[in-house]
Amino acid sequence: MKDINNPHSNLSKVIEKMAANSNLTKILFKYSGWNLNPTLATTWQGKDFVIAMRFRLVQLIAVVFLLLDSTFFFLEMRKTENTNTNITTYLLELTTSIGVFFGYEIWYQRKRLMYQARKEIEPKFYKVLTITVEATIPFICILIQSLHLQLGEAYNNVYLIEHIPFMLLSILYLRFWLCFYASLIAILGRLLLLFIISFFTEVDKQLLNESWGLTEILLSGFIMGTIALLLRKMIESAIAVASEKTRLHDIFGRFVSKDVADQIVSKDLKIGGDNVNASVLFLDIRNFTHRSSTMTPEDAVAFLNQVFNFTVAEVEKSGGMVNKFLGDGFMAVFGAPLSLPNSCNASVLCAIGIFEKLQLFNVSRLGENVSLGIGINYGPMVAGVMGTNTRKEYTVIGDIVNTASRIESLNKEFSTSLLISQSVYDNLDANLKDQFESMPPTMVKGKDQPISIYKKI
Repeated sequence: MKDINNPHSNLSKVIEKMAANSNLTKILFKYSGWNLNPTLATTWQGKDFVIAMRFRLVQLIAVVFLLLDSTFFFLEMRKTENTNTNITTYLLELTTSIGVFFGYEIWYQRKRLMYQARKEIEPKFYKVLTITVEATIPFICILIQSLHLQLGEAYNNVYLIEHIPFMLLSILYLRFWLCFYASLIAILGRLLLLFIISFFTEVDKQLLNESWGLTEILLSGFIMGTIALLLRKMIESAIAVASEKTRLHDIFGRFVSKDVADQIVSKDLKIGGDNVNASVLFLDIRNFTHRSSTMTPEDAVAFLNQVFNFTVAEVEKSGGMVNKFLGDGFMAVFGAPLSLPNSCNASVLCAIGIFEKLQLFNVSRLGENVSLGIGINYGPMVAGVMGTNTRKEYTVIGDIVNTASRIESLNKEFSTSLLISQSVYDNLDANLKDQFESMPPTMVKGKDQPISIYKKI
């Protein structure tokens, strides 16, 4: 079985989806002390939830059982003399038993959490011991009542069906044999009490009537064990699917942006595109051809990776997506596939952040300083999946994209580092506009009319 305790598994996402679609599950989460919120996927540990849920269920079942059982006992006590004295004594005995029981449950919960923290498997001994303790609660009630009533009367006050709630707790272990063991404890305990009662009263008829009930208890244990086995298989299957999905997401995330990887894995991306208004940023490393001629291929790749480490980080930090690497540069998109409040602000702030990181990068290394050129354009374009059924690529196309590339190349002509188009400038906040000044209208390849551009002061 795959490790349910692995905090990196995606079981959290599976359970979160189940919780989102099930009112009953929401109630269980709430009662167990867990809050359903967007950070559940990052804080989830499957066994922690089971431990918390099981402890709360034990409390609920024990309190309800003892309340009902005590009610039936008090009704019987009304028929006897010295009722107040007997009830007081019974309450003291019951309180002591409850204290011992919950003391054990708290100790057991801490034991489980200890093993969970160590990432160790809980020994079977503790599970068997706990099921034994919980399954014998109805018998403890019978024995306490027998101190004040006839043993036969006390026995009849606790019905066979009252064993079922405590047997249900064994399902959370997801083991068939533990569920079946819980039913055997209930049956053997009943038979033992009947054997003791037989020394004092005639129980042949009672034993005959009980035999059907004991058979039903055994059948219930078999059914519960089957349910536990099925739940175990379902969880294993869910973990396997989630793990594979995580693996695919991790692979895709190394080649495309995280947002695109999410859509690829969820199969939301289809051939075709949508018209969007977005910003496109082109980045180029200056004089890389000359620089790489003095490097080995391995050193050239290592150099590119060093530059891309901090430039791509700034793009993602600003909400953009590096769409494709272009040898000694890349193209980044702001506003697709996820929209941004102001993609122009985001792209310009990204460029400013890149140049700040570039200064630190140059200070930290020996040799010739690295220079970058960035061009940004904004406007309508087509964003979507292009390609064939066997090879797809998420990208943006259109005149805005082509012009952005041309604007970036103008940095060489004007000896600048950052140029933006008129459309980008028009959509900037006032404080960002103050950092740019206009350039003479310039002709670019593919345009019949000169375009207005702005340079960073």
